[in-house]
Amino acid sequence: MPNRINFEQKPSKDYINFLLEEAKSKEKNTWFEKFCGFAELLGVEPPSDLKDKLNKTIAFSSLNVTAKGVFSASILTLFIFLAISGVLAFALNNTGLLIFLSIIPILAAIYVYTYPSFAARVQKVQTGDESIKIILYMIIYLKLNPTFEGAVLYASAHTKGPISNDIKKAVWDMQTGKYKSIEEALSFYIPKWVVWNEDFVRSLSLLYGVLIEPTEKGRDDILKKALDYMLENTKEKMKVYVEDISGSITIVHIMGILLPVMAMVMLPLVSMFLNDMVNPLYVGIGYTIILPTILYFFIRRILLKRPSAFLIPDVSKHPDIPPPGKFSIKIGKSKLNVSAVLVSSILALIIMSFGIMHFVNLYADYAEASPQLREDIMKNEANINMENVLSTLSITLGFGTFFAAYFYLNSFQRIKIRDEIKNIEKEFQVGLFTLGNYLSEGYPIEKSIEKSIDEYEKLGMKQRPTYKFFQKLLNNIKNTGMTFKRAVFDKSVGLIIYFPSVLIEEVMNVIASASERSSTILGNVSKTIAVYIENLNTIELKIRELLEEVRSGIKIQSTFVIPLVCAIVAALGIFILNMFALISCELQKIEKGFGFSSVQLSTDFIGDLIGSFSNMMPMTVLQAIIGIYTVEIVIITSMLLNGIENGFDPVSRNYLIATTLIKALIIYSIVFVTSLFIFSSTLTSMQTAQNVFTCS
Repeated sequence: MPNRINFEQKPSKDYINFLLEEAKSKEKNTWFEKFCGFAELLGVEPPSDLKDKLNKTIAFSSLNVTAKGVFSASILTLFIFLAISGVLAFALNNTGLLIFLSIIPILAAIYVYTYPSFAARVQKVQTGDESIKIILYMIIYLKLNPTFEGAVLYASAHTKGPISNDIKKAVWDMQTGKYKSIEEALSFYIPKWVVWNEDFVRSLSLLYGVLIEPTEKGRDDILKKALDYMLENTKEKMKVYVEDISGSITIVHIMGILLPVMAMVMLPLVSMFLNDMVNPLYVGIGYTIILPTILYFFIRRILLKRPSAFLIPDVSKHPDIPPPGKFSIKIGKSKLNVSAVLVSSILALIIMSFGIMHFVNLYADYAEASPQLREDIMKNEANINMENVLSTLSITLGFGTFFAAYFYLNSFQRIKIRDEIKNIEKEFQVGLFTLGNYLSEGYPIEKSIEKSIDEYEKLGMKQRPTYKFFQKLLNNIKNTGMTFKRAVFDKSVGLIIYFPSVLIEEVMNVIASASERSSTILGNVSKTIAVYIENLNTIELKIRELLEEVRSGIKIQSTFVIPLVCAIVAALGIFILNMFALISCELQKIEKGFGFSSVQLSTDFIGDLIGSFSNMMPMTVLQAIIGIYTVEIVIITSMLLNGIENGFDPVSRNYLIATTLIKALIIYSIVFVTSLFIFSSTLTSMQTAQNVFTCS
């Protein structure tokens, strides 16, 4: 029984084996489960101590895998990535590359081995929101019907998640005769729930006490105490969690974003002094593929463990929203749905066409040129002229335009509806509390809605989203003669179609279920839900407050600092190279003054200083790499910022990426062109009438 649980008791080995057997009954749906199932055929048994640890984490992650499968998968991953690294190093004939690539197999193997532990932590975090909803639904049901079994059934029918799945299994076991009562069936899952969320089990124990409480006031006090206990402890857990992810976000931000951006300052110098060791292809792959992929991986891991207080509107259900991946254009009275990818690709190709042609010609000329001609080509790529500036800038702007246009076209028609729904959710508890007050006074549901609307009108709040919500609800009831439930959930004209909010749908579902009862009971239910929503908003605000410093830093970095620094670095390479060339010219003049052979000595000087120009990375290529990297980092930091602020909300994510990227591209272009102009003016003032690379 829930009220006789020993909370200090740890799950036994037999219980963990039961959970593992239960997990095996599920289908292997995820890529990880399928991969581990395949790798298990290798039959690599982990050591006994590792096996016990793996079994425990697997049991509480709900993954359909075994310790042998996970251990074999990590070994298989190590060898697969080692083989790929070896083939690449052999094909490119570069031993140094093999040493560098050997880090990736180790990281990949560690990722596979630790995935069950990570999944168990994510499962524990995600049960927080689910457990609050289960307790809320049980409280609402117990207010209407003092039956514990009915409350459990009602809660499991209206919630989704790992705890709800366990409850449904317990109900099934009871109905098939495996257990005599729902309390006995639930008690078998209690040890697992204690690990996931001990506060949920304690609140469940409090709720069971309602059945033996003789007075109405005592039952109400118990119900209130159970919900308050869950919410208060959830707030404390959220605070600890936010402090935990704040450190992780800061580390990823510094190590994965700031330091690589600062290291880009060294790229021009590395390209010059170590041109025989630095392959432009390796630099391009490292900065445009490997580093962004690693960053995305770590950021997604952080966001998967985010607090679950955020509620995401599903605007895809709204009738005015175009299909996924498209935006609509009005043509007369009809609408035309246009592919966002198609439009974005056309815009990007138009902008990038000049740069693509430039680099195609550069590659063709370089491949066929002699060593001396190659030096001339590389020198020309380091000149500050219109062709070089436009070629590199067009690649950056074209690449950025594709993503900015794609994300904007996918979100600009959805963001208005999404913001309207979020505004309703923020103040919905006030409207519910007002409605609950009138219901508690004995007014029927329709009259209570009318009085709530009158209250908004008296206060001059007709423009508030909740007023519009109640107005449309009342119109549905009056004009069509619908019941409250039909007015909200009707598939053709129901209110929930135009307000596709998970929160509103859940709240209206509960109120509709209770609407057949007395107005007083319905009023109490409405006010209980209002308190619940208010606490959710409080938790969300607390999370935002605790993460404000991190959020502000990321916002400034993505919008201003990253494009600023990257643009300066992109222009700095040309300036440094031209400065060295100017120094060599001045040295040549000194050599002439002493009567030395100017050609040989100056050539030796340039060779010792910056190596052969024919082997050096073209400055335009370096600038294109920096530009593409800038776009990718702005996208990734925008995803991180949106995840902190809104969770996994695709509409707000797409819109934030688009707007941030547009600002970043503008700043990058202005700073890049301005820096080149300043550097060019500086060089012009320092040199004579000779060309930068010719001395007389």
